[in-house]
Amino acid sequence: MPVYTKPFGFEPVQRRDGLPYAGVAREYPIATGYAVQLRRGDLVRLISDGSLQKCAETTTIGTSGADTTDSGILGIFMGCSYTDPVLGKTYRTYWTASTAAADAIAMVVDDPDVIFRAAYVSGTTVISAQTYAATIGKNLSIVQNVTATKFSDIAVSGVATTSTLPMRCVDVDRDSAASATTYTALFITYGVAMHAFAHVAAAA
Repeated sequence: MPVYTKPFGFEPVQRRDGLPYAGVAREYPIATGYAVQLRRGDLVRLISDGSLQKCAETTTIGTSGADTTDSGILGIFMGCSYTDPVLGKTYRTYWTASTAAADAIAMVVDDPDVIFRAAYVSGTTVISAQTYAATIGKNLSIVQNVTATKFSDIAVSGVATTSTLPMRCVDVDRDSAASATTYTALFITYGVAMHAFAHVAAAA
């Protein structure tokens, strides 16, 4: 892998038990006309009607969006399908905001034990190489960039021991080395009780 120069969303690569990520994703409905863009690598969550929406929080989960129930992060959006009135059955790596499609389905990596690769930034899209010692076992905030259109450009930042931060670093991506001791990407997973299937509150 390269030295990263820009964020690329959350990319599933492995499970915490050491097994490789096998490409498994689960189907969830998207409400017709849902007015927020979703891109491959974005975070999503369940809401009370059973559909999903973008999880746009940065430091505290369950505080934004049309449904503010604190139900945890469902997973990573990988793409969607729906029936387009002109093209017929359509498959995309992104959901265009306000698309009218009664049969819209999202593919989501919802395994709470998946490990993701993510770029570390100092703010917005500025890559900031980090050391292993500074990040391993620490918690991270999410930087919700919205510039890219088809593939996510969210990232992580703000390494700290704060227990309410949503993500946790499990390793550095050694293939992303910017120097002998610094790395432009991290391997991360969900913080304690941050995932919807391990969360205290249900989607109600």
